[in-house]
Amino acid sequence: MSEEKKGKRAGCSHAVVILLMLVWLGAMPPGVAFLTRRALGEDVAPGVLSAVAVSITAVVLLLPFVVVALLTRRRPGWEVIASVASGLVATAGYLVLDAAMRAVLPEDSTLTSSLSILGVCALRLGVFVPYTALAAWLAPRLAGMSRYTVWEWLGLTRFDGPTVLLALAVAALVTILWPVTGALGDSLTSLNIACQTLAWAIPQVLILWGLVFRLLTCTTRRWAAAMTTILLYGMSTFGYLLPAADWDALGAGVLLLPLAFLLAELRTRESGVYPLLVVTFCYCVAPLLFVDPRDVIANGIPELQHVVSHAFAGVVVVVAALALWGGRLLLLALRDRVEVPPWARQVAAMMAALVMWGAWAGVYVFAGEPGFANDGFLIILEEQAGLGAAYDIPDLEARRQYVYDALVETAQRTQAPLRAELDRLGVHYRPYYVVNMIRVDSHRGLMRRFADWPGVAQVIRNPNVREYPRHTPLPYGTDTAAPPEVQENLAAIHADEAWALGVMGEGIVVAGQDTGYDWTHPALKSHYRGWDGQRADHDYNWHDAWDDAVVPFDADAHGTHTMGTVLGDDGAGNRTGVAPGAQWIGCRNMRRGFGNPGAYAECMEFFLAPYPHGGDPFAEGEVRLAPHVINNSWGCPDFEGCFPDTLKPAVEALRAAGIMMVVSAGNDGPACATAIEVPANYNAVFSVGAVSNDGDIVGFSSRGPVDGLIKPDVTAPGAYVRSSVPGGEYRWAGGTSMAGPHVAGLVALLWSVNPTLAGDVDATEALICQTALPKPVENVCTVADDVPEEPFGALIYNPVCACGDVTGVPNNVYGCGFIDAGSAVRAALGQ
Repeated sequence: MSEEKKGKRAGCSHAVVILLMLVWLGAMPPGVAFLTRRALGEDVAPGVLSAVAVSITAVVLLLPFVVVALLTRRRPGWEVIASVASGLVATAGYLVLDAAMRAVLPEDSTLTSSLSILGVCALRLGVFVPYTALAAWLAPRLAGMSRYTVWEWLGLTRFDGPTVLLALAVAALVTILWPVTGALGDSLTSLNIACQTLAWAIPQVLILWGLVFRLLTCTTRRWAAAMTTILLYGMSTFGYLLPAADWDALGAGVLLLPLAFLLAELRTRESGVYPLLVVTFCYCVAPLLFVDPRDVIANGIPELQHVVSHAFAGVVVVVAALALWGGRLLLLALRDRVEVPPWARQVAAMMAALVMWGAWAGVYVFAGEPGFANDGFLIILEEQAGLGAAYDIPDLEARRQYVYDALVETAQRTQAPLRAELDRLGVHYRPYYVVNMIRVDSHRGLMRRFADWPGVAQVIRNPNVREYPRHTPLPYGTDTAAPPEVQENLAAIHADEAWALGVMGEGIVVAGQDTGYDWTHPALKSHYRGWDGQRADHDYNWHDAWDDAVVPFDADAHGTHTMGTVLGDDGAGNRTGVAPGAQWIGCRNMRRGFGNPGAYAECMEFFLAPYPHGGDPFAEGEVRLAPHVINNSWGCPDFEGCFPDTLKPAVEALRAAGIMMVVSAGNDGPACATAIEVPANYNAVFSVGAVSNDGDIVGFSSRGPVDGLIKPDVTAPGAYVRSSVPGGEYRWAGGTSMAGPHVAGLVALLWSVNPTLAGDVDATEALICQTALPKPVENVCTVADDVPEEPFGALIYNPVCACGDVTGVPNNVYGCGFIDAGSAVRAALGQ
């Protein structure tokens, strides 16, 4: 056999071995995580599961690579295999150590919470920096190579200024869309994110692009070393599945794959790893800084503008890598003809960096949302007003006045020392009475100062919601067909039967707190209490808890849609509401679909005793202008700052005042015990689950039990509901947010036709339940009914079983049944 054929055969053998080793690196972590979970079962403690998975992975990854390196290190012609195997040993060790760190310090662990984020970052660097140095000493010896120092193996001995400046310029270009599609959050949180990103980037760049790349260049060409390192990085992303099959972490790793091409090009320039650290840090930290992580938590996917930003960054890094590669080859080709002095490279690189970062700063300042959206905090006092005597007051307005006066008196008396201290500190704050608490709009670093203050029950964060310069809400379903005489959702609850009796909801005011309201929408304008047919007066009828806007608006469509279901009717064939004769007032409690305890409480306080724009709620509240019923198509989960009982005093105060709180149960079904978000979890509210127009429970509808309570209380249509959206249009939407307004509209019908029910929340709830279509559930839940934890699981899996072992009616799936507006109105009329 000729030497040429032998070389080709050896090359093919080497390629196959390298490919097999790379596949092994990618396949083992997810395989071990999956098999460990299957073998040990779901009942095993997470710590034990993680420890077993990490230990097994350490053996099945490290041992084969060490054996291959030892067998090939002295074999002529196999040096490249030894270098790849040694690099894989260093990489596998990093992945195992990283998984062990994440197992020991998960985000929600007691140890993590007891340490500051900066402390966790320092601990991570304290572990990985020594490991990196050890790997740089051991891996070359394992491959039979020890010609460089540890610093040289890691790429830390050479610092090339022009290349670093060039990397800075590329980093600015790659990240330039983030400041115009996102916004910074809390300053301390941003610092923590930067620290965490740096603590992650340094060891990964040193291991992969310092040590492994250097090992490969000792035995093969640079382009081959670059491509192998890219493939190795791609396979290593599967290591993020350890220790507990975290698919989100894997997804984040995959998003970084395009970056590998740019890093490969920069590393081939023999400028050390410093340019790579710059680009890696900027590329990774920008989306983490400018995107609110709650977007994905709440919606399952990022907002559209952030998807565009991710795509732009991925394309730009690949294009930049190709451009730099082409430019480098061109300069090499011309080096004998054109001599570029070192100072010219330095000046050109510096100008590129200055121009690009100047453009980045200009975009951020003039087209972005400069500054931090710092979180504040709430000081909640121990004493909350006693309101039991309110239920003995027969006159509704007198009852509301009693509740208002008692709440204000308690707050003014107990908050005085705290207000004096806040005044002394020069801190901006906003006191509340509906919950006896004070919102402090200062940095949360002051929280500890008030934690042990006499009379303070707790001090909690009041997370801010950043305002994106551009916000693209998820689109609602387009409506192109002519509106039917009676919409399917309204016919399903027999609203037309109530209308046939002449009951439209006249004389009743329904309030809504939501993303805002397009008050000029034809289906809503004539029903707005602030519109007299000639002019608008928004005082006492509208409040914005976020930006203090004078005129009602809705940047998200959610609020306009929900109010349209309560009472919408344009008088021209578009009747979307249950109670088209009622009036409405509104409060904006969410920004981009997110709120916080302070904003939610502020809207409830406004509804108890509305006050003019810029007025003092403690002195200018008018209980005579309070609404009869409030629709609440929102929930306050823990990531918005709510604890289970944070808003409980507020909803109990409204009930004591005879104001009915109708609350959507939430969209976390079909699992049992998912109707846990504030305020749907409270006994003082009437919670609503979602069913189809045929009365069958929808998969996403949250279910009980909740702290021994049956939840939801009742169900209503919440799938493909047609209603109003900003701009005079009508769209389809689904969710328990769409179900709740049906019940708010029904309350308006009942209180309109039977004024003796107005303010009697207990009797109203009982009437709605008595006339609802019973929906019994008889089969008890079993293990087979457990809902798999996977994205959008409710779309493909919807077990209907007796949650909490409560069978019959009421139950924890349908509550007391599917509302029937016609039957309820007839019962209210005594028919």
